[in-house]
Amino acid sequence: MRTGVVLVLAAMACVLCAAAAFASDTDRGRLRPPAALPEQNKSIWMTEWVACRHERLSRLAKTIGVKITSGRAPQVVAVLIAKKAEAPLYDLQSELAAAIDGCRNGILWRYYHES
Repeated sequence: MRTGVVLVLAAMACVLCAAAAFASDTDRGRLRPPAALPEQNKSIWMTEWVACRHERLSRLAKTIGVKITSGRAPQVVAVLIAKKAEAPLYDLQSELAAAIDGCRNGILWRYYHES
């Protein structure tokens, strides 16, 4: 009986450690554009990062028309907002991808780093 309790406690400790490690891997947004991004797209990335960082996630969602349900992670909502906001602005796929990534990172940066 005692061995079973010890094994259960050890298993629970492993689960808690794994959960803590998973939580630390949460995407909280980047402050700078990726180094691999072409120079002309870095300015697009930073422009959209600044533009999307100015409003709270909930206000952006309301303005853009994205519903925030209780089960959606902020990362998912940030991607939905960024895609909907940036789609009409850019024609080239590479510019659109840079704009979406910049906007998403700006939203997440404000959500996690500024109160």
